[in-house]
Amino acid sequence: MSLIDYPGKICAIAFTIGCNFRCAFCHNKELVLPELIAKQPIITEDDILTFLKTRIGKLEALCITGGEPSLYDDLDKFLQKIKQLGLLIKLDTNGTNPTILSKILDAKLVDYIAMDIKAPLTTQDYNKITGVQVNLDNIKKSIELIKTKLSDYEFRTTVEPSLREQDILQIAKYLAPAKKYFLQEFRTGNTLNPLYNSMKGLSQDELEKIKDKIKDNFEQIGVR
Repeated sequence: MSLIDYPGKICAIAFTIGCNFRCAFCHNKELVLPELIAKQPIITEDDILTFLKTRIGKLEALCITGGEPSLYDDLDKFLQKIKQLGLLIKLDTNGTNPTILSKILDAKLVDYIAMDIKAPLTTQDYNKITGVQVNLDNIKKSIELIKTKLSDYEFRTTVEPSLREQDILQIAKYLAPAKKYFLQEFRTGNTLNPLYNSMKGLSQDELEKIKDKIKDNFEQIGVR
């Protein structure tokens, strides 16, 4: 049970395995690296549905995160089963699969999306932060889909050690106008690249000052 993953709702969280990014600061490497994924116990779809049925009236929503949930072509079928239980659905995504996003948005299978914006919207910056070759057009398509097809959503950026104020200003300029944007403070511990456990990002005070500079671009903005 979580009181913070879906704003204003009591939710459960389901983690999907596998990710197409290799962000050095990632804290969920057990869901990203194949050799660690192989060691994880797998919870079946039936087990998830059975659990949720026992929580009807107690839970309001399910948050689906990862890893990267949009890697699964049958994500919409799973969402349909969750919807039949009367639960709201929040999806966390990196935005690399606009085809899947469009499909579930058109079918009204998701109520809230949180999309991670990893870096300024240039190929060089995105490739550097994610550790892979990124199709930036897909990222941009996902941003527009979320802004135009969903009433409640957020964009968020974990301000990892290489990101500076000018990077955040560039991201905010691209996203504007948008409903919600959150800056997330970089934290050490269990990072995919162990070197990041000894690094520091911008402080919360520094992020608050940046927030004040870009707040007019968003209906709601915050630092986490």
